[in-house]
Amino acid sequence: MRIIRLLVGGYALVEAIRASDVLIGIMGTVLVGMALFNLGCGPQGCGIPAPRHNNTKTEEVEYEEIHSK
Repeated sequence: MRIIRLLVGGYALVEAIRASDVLIGIMGTVLVGMALFNLGCGPQGCGIPAPRHNNTKTEEVEYEEIHSK
């Protein structure tokens, strides 16, 4: 993901310089900065971490035997 951000950001910076576009330059700078400093979403995505459950109790499982005829 870092390589993709770096490539897209680099392309945006080059195009911003060619077209003298400040907004694209800012977006390209942000993308390149995210790639260089390893910022942004981690490998698990941008989701909310699942709550941790500390249930140490085990439930008793009941089995029923089935006999064939």
